[in-house]
Amino acid sequence: MRFAAARCRIVWRQPPCVFANWLDFSCRFPKRPAVSTDTLASFRFGEFTLIPSERLLLRAGQPVSLTGKAFDLLVVLARSNGRLVSKDELLREVWPGLVVEEVNLSVNISVLRKLLGAAPDGKGWIETVPRRGYRFGAPIAIVEIPVGDLVRQRAFPAAGAVASELLTGRAGATGTTDPVTSRAASAPTPQAGAGNRIRLLRIGGAGIALAALIAIGVELASRERVQSTSSGFASVAVLPFSSDGVADDYVADGITEGLINSLTLVRDVRITPRTSAFRYRNSTLEPSKAGIDLHADAVITGRLTRNGSKVRIQVDLVDVVHDSQVWGATYDGDPAELVDLQERIVQDLARQLKPALTQKDKQHLAYRATDNADAYRTYLEARYFWNQRSADGIKKAIKLFQRSVELDPKFAMAYSGLADSYATLGYLSDIAPRDAFPLAKRYALKALQLDDSLADAHASLAYVKFYFEWDWAGADAEFKRAIALNPRYPVTHQWYSVYLLAIGRTNEGLREIRLAQEYDPLSLAINTDVGFHYYYTGQYAEAVKQLKAVLNMKADFALAHLWLGRTYQQLGRYDDALSEFRQAQAAFGDWPVLVAARGSVQAMAGRTHDAREAAAELLSLSESRFVTSYGVALIYSGLNEKEAAFHWLERAFAERSHWLVWLSLDPRWASLRADPRFLVLVRQMKFPS
Repeated sequence: MRFAAARCRIVWRQPPCVFANWLDFSCRFPKRPAVSTDTLASFRFGEFTLIPSERLLLRAGQPVSLTGKAFDLLVVLARSNGRLVSKDELLREVWPGLVVEEVNLSVNISVLRKLLGAAPDGKGWIETVPRRGYRFGAPIAIVEIPVGDLVRQRAFPAAGAVASELLTGRAGATGTTDPVTSRAASAPTPQAGAGNRIRLLRIGGAGIALAALIAIGVELASRERVQSTSSGFASVAVLPFSSDGVADDYVADGITEGLINSLTLVRDVRITPRTSAFRYRNSTLEPSKAGIDLHADAVITGRLTRNGSKVRIQVDLVDVVHDSQVWGATYDGDPAELVDLQERIVQDLARQLKPALTQKDKQHLAYRATDNADAYRTYLEARYFWNQRSADGIKKAIKLFQRSVELDPKFAMAYSGLADSYATLGYLSDIAPRDAFPLAKRYALKALQLDDSLADAHASLAYVKFYFEWDWAGADAEFKRAIALNPRYPVTHQWYSVYLLAIGRTNEGLREIRLAQEYDPLSLAINTDVGFHYYYTGQYAEAVKQLKAVLNMKADFALAHLWLGRTYQQLGRYDDALSEFRQAQAAFGDWPVLVAARGSVQAMAGRTHDAREAAAELLSLSESRFVTSYGVALIYSGLNEKEAAFHWLERAFAERSHWLVWLSLDPRWASLRADPRFLVLVRQMKFPS
């Protein structure tokens, strides 16, 4: 405040010249120390100006908040405008002298893309060159900015505009804007500025000076206030809601997931996906700190409590940049009113995040899944168990989803949950493919019969067509339909990338998994699938690097250990592979797929006795649960016992094993590829050419 007062005193002594300064930047204060005439090299693209020496990025003349590494990355790309910059070069330039994983680069590229938005041609500013690096492809103008102009712009950034609003009676109409955020309003165009000057000159000297003084005071005071939400937030994270007791955890999680799903459909607002947001479940981290980690401008927090027979939900919206709450509300009602309460919360939050909702936004937000409160509560509990992603959890979820559709036979989302559940059990090979995937298809079709706009039901149907029916064209059409309905849903892009990889469209597949990674940069599963892509394309060094990066994010993530073990197997690092499988076993237990992976490594390492024991273990497990014949065949292939390997491969075809979609890419079949029988099996898959 002392700084504000000092500036006001200067204005009061020299009103004519100060006001002229708003009108003409050539004006100087009398007896003011001379401003340096030196210039600063800068890059100008679109509405942005990047000034490396000042570590400053301006949007329409207003400073944009950006993390240090993201800023450094932008500078390197801008200086190399039009040139492909390799990933290794970017890692060296931005993290000199440090050993960091590629995921750090991906996360910061994602941050820049979200902040910069679309280029004038409608495309992104930063182009991904698959497997190579990135290129800043849009035109950049290199300009010299006089230091004096920059000093004046940063000292008095918007007083002319504020004064104009005060004099025309519009001040405060749209709320205040803090110039340190990336959501700052654009500066007036030159034409608008000229109009302001003409209007101001007609007012008269004394009134003008007073208006300018008031304008400066308003502009300075706005720096001390929380930003109004009238300008909205570009990116938002819904953190997991808390509850008073374990019994209500599933309701709190369900409300959180429902908000994420609903708000994702609001255009121009990026919502952090569930997989990233739920990493902060039961976290003691401050909401604003979590928002910084998630690259969000704002976070939504909530708490569910019970008071007798009533339910209370407290919801707060926190501005991450200012670490301040900008909105909050309490919702009270009966448990039977849960659907109504959630609908009100979604509507209120949407208005805070994007005040000018389009008609399409309003239609999306008005979607009502069911009017049956019991069916909805049961659905929330089912999703709670489904999200555990364990075979036992999914089986519990199936029972609850079935109860939900019994309560409301027209509840499309519950049928979609059943489709997800059976598709996942089929993928995990927990039950036979012929017992899992047809049921998944049946429930997906039922969901779409009730509501054809459910993107996740289309994705589940595509999953079945890909993994079980081997209907390549049908799968492609359903994946594209799901993406068209919800283009920002990362899981659909993830699954579509796997499909593209399996049919040999590897470059497109890598682009899709990178897109999924951009939408959900902290997703362990998506980051693991990046390594999965490197594995199936023979880029083993890149696969190791990527999968280790995932394990740096979460050391006990079992799927990353599984794929890292398989990668080590191809590199001949058999002991390392077995070590990774042992770590995966802590989560998977006696999962037949993992037993087969272990036996395959032991066979290739020449540990014949151990490999045969693994094969015997699978046969023993098959007496009590489903065991995929594909895995047994892998062990015999590693032992170079071709007759046995082909016997089990043919059984895999009879089972309709979903693992067969990898027949042409799986490197563990190297010893069989030249055999005519193997070529016949590949032709049976009818992969698209």
